[in-house]
Amino acid sequence: MKMKTYKLEKTIWTEQDYEQMGWHDASIYGFIFQNDNVDSTTTDLIFDIDYIFKWVQPVPPNVNFSFWVVPCTLKFENTFALTIDIDRRGGLTDMLEVADLHLLGKTEEKENKWIYEWEIELQDGRIAFKSTGFEQTVRQAPVLTDSQALTLVQRNGISFSQTPFQ
Repeated sequence: MKMKTYKLEKTIWTEQDYEQMGWHDASIYGFIFQNDNVDSTTTDLIFDIDYIFKWVQPVPPNVNFSFWVVPCTLKFENTFALTIDIDRRGGLTDMLEVADLHLLGKTEEKENKWIYEWEIELQDGRIAFKSTGFEQTVRQAPVLTDSQALTLVQRNGISFSQTPFQ
């Protein structure tokens, strides 16, 4: 029996939640660099993703999983030391797909101020960088679907909004 709704624990997740999160098979629709302060020397790296909150086991006679998927904005704050290595020579037939998000290291720069070293392992490359943390914002209610990614209509297009779902 499938759940009719998925109850979100919260709508904003941070690096403090990293251990209980998982980005496997999350789709990346786009990313931007954002620096809202003209005097600032730091830039945020922001991704528009479909995050899979739950894989639902198939109920016979069905053999395929279904998924609770939701569009999220994943913002890495004060990003630096960025390297991007993506090989799409096989074609651009779909979005970038996350294999995993690895926390490679954590260093205390000042008292209670941390620098995190991240690697987003993609199915066809990697994005590595350092940041002072992340914030993942859930933008709408989760959707139960047979696909690991939503359609543009289901997710209301591509967005980097950091306004959480109410």
